[in-house]
Amino acid sequence: MQEYNSNLIEDYIFQLRKAENTKQSYKRDLQLFNKYLSDDEIRIDRLSSTIVQLFIDSLENGTIKTNRGKRYRAASINRIYASIRSFCIYTEQYEAFKDIRITKTQHISELAPKSVDVNYIESIRKRIGDRKNKPKLINYRDLAIIDMLRLTGMRVSELVDLKKADMTLKGNPYLIHINKSKGKKVRDIPISKERFRYIHRYLESRNDDSEYAFVSRSNKKLTTRTVQMLLKEYEITPHMLRHTLATELAKRGWDLSTIARFLGNTVAVVQRYTIPTEKQMADAAADVYTIE
Repeated sequence: MQEYNSNLIEDYIFQLRKAENTKQSYKRDLQLFNKYLSDDEIRIDRLSSTIVQLFIDSLENGTIKTNRGKRYRAASINRIYASIRSFCIYTEQYEAFKDIRITKTQHISELAPKSVDVNYIESIRKRIGDRKNKPKLINYRDLAIIDMLRLTGMRVSELVDLKKADMTLKGNPYLIHINKSKGKKVRDIPISKERFRYIHRYLESRNDDSEYAFVSRSNKKLTTRTVQMLLKEYEITPHMLRHTLATELAKRGWDLSTIARFLGNTVAVVQRYTIPTEKQMADAAADVYTIE
């Protein structure tokens, strides 16, 4: 039964007109659901709302845990349910997702994205530069990755797709051309020649013939997972560096439309970057009564 269900899932994923990362996320969610169904020989194309509800309940009460033995967060459960609902629409099983009870999460548009203190970013850069347990070229690469993400605000998918030919390294500033982006927002990102120093050092230290700006130890194109795991070691994400740059630009008086164009985002999304944190609001309130 699990193989039968897997084939239906593959057919569904194949026809999706989504980014590859999104398709893989849908596939993981549906295969998790498939494992739950297959334990009792239930076909994924003959679902009932009761089965779907029992699965969601198992995620919420911790009966089904992550690979690391932890409970699923509400945001993850909502994403998994969205994948199931999309599959049910594709297979015309509309009754299967009717009146499903699920803990709702606050919509992302209502949340201020997490950013990173710039001093902490500097600390990460120093720690990478001082690593003794990694080859010198890998230290060069990882520092270059941090700099590229923090100085351009590019998405991790844009970074791994970036090719040497996409960089115009003449004059000042240099230009990074993003031609494969979410929402097809082609753009040029300026980057100061002086700030590009450690990226340039990495590129000059390589002796491979790969066309990609950043490569693995075996000189293959990097995966987004590799970059995410690199940053996870320091308890940050690529998106947090993107948010940090947007926040800092907003602090410096950049208007939202310019930031949106720089990041390849909409103004509505960038607007969230200007939402102050609780600490910023507390500090601002305290400053009102500070005696000079």
